[in-house]
Amino acid sequence: MKFLVTKELGQNKLLRLQVLWLTVALVFFLVTDLIVHHFKMGLTPTLALEYILGNEEAFVEPILLSVLLEGIHMDLFFSMITLTLLVIIFIRVNNNQKTKFIHFTFLSAIFTPISLLLAYFYAEIFIMFWIGFFMFWHLCAFYFAIIILRKL
Repeated sequence: MKFLVTKELGQNKLLRLQVLWLTVALVFFLVTDLIVHHFKMGLTPTLALEYILGNEEAFVEPILLSVLLEGIHMDLFFSMITLTLLVIIFIRVNNNQKTKFIHFTFLSAIFTPISLLLAYFYAEIFIMFWIGFFMFWHLCAFYFAIIILRKL
């Protein structure tokens, strides 16, 4: 990504097209990530709690800790890569820098899996934090992508 160093995005049509398609691919990832989490875990407190802690009445077993840790590991990696790519492009194409907003987005992406782990061990209230952090960083990533696509 040469333009990250030289800022030659405006002069090079092929590079601008590559950045555009990378952003579109990242938006596609964000949409599919929301869909996967909705159908796998549920994005409502009751469905997410049932996935994590199980439900004796419906004969749903609680999730194994190893499966939860594996999911957290993957979510943390994918969220950091996605946000890093979007923010790097966002900073280069957008002149006014909103660093606090970027920091809050990264922090919410980091606290998302942490709150899911805390919900597994300590209290069900952390499920609400998980849903809030998860939705916040996705909405922020969509915001970054929209700004990038408008500037390109």
